[in-house]
Amino acid sequence: MSPVRRAATPRGVLHRIGRLPDPLAWPPHELVGGGRFDDPQGEFRVLYAGQRRACFLETLAAFRPSVEALAALEQVTGSQELMPRGVVPADWYQKRAVARLRLGPGQRWLDLRAAETREELRSELAATLLDLGLPDLDLSGVLGPRRRLTRAIARWAYEHDYRGIVYPSRFDDALSLWAIFEGAAFEPEGVPEPIVPDDPDLVATAHLFGLAT
Repeated sequence: MSPVRRAATPRGVLHRIGRLPDPLAWPPHELVGGGRFDDPQGEFRVLYAGQRRACFLETLAAFRPSVEALAALEQVTGSQELMPRGVVPADWYQKRAVARLRLGPGQRWLDLRAAETREELRSELAATLLDLGLPDLDLSGVLGPRRRLTRAIARWAYEHDYRGIVYPSRFDDALSLWAIFEGAAFEPEGVPEPIVPDDPDLVATAHLFGLAT
């Protein structure tokens, strides 16, 4: 069996788009369970961070027109030209900031970007895959909508003493994101940055998604 790959702790900082007044605060316990790699048993909380552009991609994707709306318009008009643009709400800027953090050394991070890791998890989580009606485990499963699978991966990682998971962005697999488990060591780096409409990463993401800012 292929060995599970560990990701090296990044030397640089990671970024997180979070709610003010403290973007690096752990989420309230009542909100635990909705994220991709949240613990299905609710034992630990998770902070999601990553490369700066990846954070904007993951966060702003929610403001795109839904595929249902796109399909309905195509059916009625035969064109998507009249589809109104998604809009980043004004209060989104007001309630959030970009924080930076640095992970402590000597911690174990499960690397889902590596094929070796996914092959090992294919064996470890075979019963879960069958229960979900999935014939296999590959990158599409790691990044896809089956949150029961991704949360089972998080639980497996936690029980095997990993402090979090590294995975590619579903919008750009060249960019990496980190699911940081409660108990992992990290330090804030500087003060949170306000998000402004002309932020370069926001502008690039809005252009990709066709959003008005």
